[in-house]
Amino acid sequence: MRHLVAATVLAAALLCGAATAPAADTGANDDSGKYDADGGAASYAQMAALGLRQVVIPVRFKPSDPMVIQDKALLDRTIPAALAAGLKVVLAVYPYPTRELEAGIATPSLFGSYVAAVAEIYPQVKQFTVGNEPNQPAFWRPQFGSGGHNVSAAAFGQYLATTYDALKAVDPAIVVVGVGLSPRGNDRPDAKDNISTSPVRFLRALGAWYRTSGRNKPLMDAFGFHPYPNRATDPLDRGYPWPNAGFTNLDRIKQALWDAFHGSPQPTTLQGLKLDLDEVGWQVGTGGEAGYTGLENVPVTDEGTQAQIYGELIRRAACDPDIAQLSFFGFRDDGSRLGFQAGLERLDGLLRPSATTVAAAIEESAAGCAIGETHWVPGRRVVGAHVDVRAGKPVVHVSLSAGEDVRALVCAGRPGTLQGTGFARAERTHECRAAVIPGLHEFGVTVPAPAGALHRVEVRVELRAESNRLRRTRVLREAPIRR
Repeated sequence: MRHLVAATVLAAALLCGAATAPAADTGANDDSGKYDADGGAASYAQMAALGLRQVVIPVRFKPSDPMVIQDKALLDRTIPAALAAGLKVVLAVYPYPTRELEAGIATPSLFGSYVAAVAEIYPQVKQFTVGNEPNQPAFWRPQFGSGGHNVSAAAFGQYLATTYDALKAVDPAIVVVGVGLSPRGNDRPDAKDNISTSPVRFLRALGAWYRTSGRNKPLMDAFGFHPYPNRATDPLDRGYPWPNAGFTNLDRIKQALWDAFHGSPQPTTLQGLKLDLDEVGWQVGTGGEAGYTGLENVPVTDEGTQAQIYGELIRRAACDPDIAQLSFFGFRDDGSRLGFQAGLERLDGLLRPSATTVAAAIEESAAGCAIGETHWVPGRRVVGAHVDVRAGKPVVHVSLSAGEDVRALVCAGRPGTLQGTGFARAERTHECRAAVIPGLHEFGVTVPAPAGALHRVEVRVELRAESNRLRRTRVLREAPIRR
């Protein structure tokens, strides 16, 4: 049945006059084929028939059993089956279970040696994704130290650096995709559950560690990101509020990468670092379908909406030169509704409408971008800065907010005394107040009116982005005061 449906979809595309060259950047993150009697050969053939070019297969490193390649017998048969179908194989490697990381059983050197051994056993695999959502407690603990500061980024950075070097020693041609970052995190060390780190703040901490580590080599050749929607019922254009990010917020991720690594040996997207969107999916309802067990674990969308979104994802990715790869999470559904049902194929082997849409979008995008390319450039100022100055008696009230974490300095002086004055000097000679303001929060600062200011006061504000202190917004205003 699978081969028949796949052949029908492919024939329909050819009858419509579509080009036969498949898009180079679309695949599926799915290891279910390794459990099939044929090692996944039929499933991989169907992926290839739809125009998919790669399959991402997870490989876990168990710290308490570091000398054993997990599921090696299954990998031995599924990797050749995928290659025989014409798919590129990407191995996604990460340490697990998390409790062993937290217990200190794992080390970067053990992990790096393990991944290098996998690369030597499977020399036909030329791309490895190192890490899986290390900003989430399900895959990395602890996230925060006793003082409430992030520790997961620095700890993971050591694993990534060691593994990058180990893989390059095996074969310099291996492409190392780093991080595999989750799109969300709550940044709350005191949360009752899911103590996690937002992607923007994780990258800030990773960059800070990298710059102080003394490392003079990159951490990765490409950056892995998982732009899942916040809810499966969200449309594609509904992203996340800062500091989280989805597909429509990729500019936020590119800015965070630039803030973290610009000027260092680690390239950013401006120097050719590519984005690998190696997990993405919209869960659909499976009510009444045979074989599925349990209850839906989240609100779900319908198959028609999923199909429309998947096609649009491929078309938009083809128009962003920074995106190298896009992989749907799960080609085939998980049978338990406690898992993930976002595949192109239902549990019974029948293809969803999204399979037809994906095949058509791949064929369409093979000819290039049809809706206009997007080209990102880094911001040089604070994102979303807002300053409101109101007079008091005899003080000045300044309301501040920004679309990201900032450090603020507010100084008040007599008219004409602050213009052209450096902030360091202003702090010494004028009434000033400093504050650290979380993104998307409004913060009020009250500054005494300077002596000698009769009717008006000059206010100078500087906001500096926490992610990059060189990104600044400066405001100079006058306001009336009442005595």
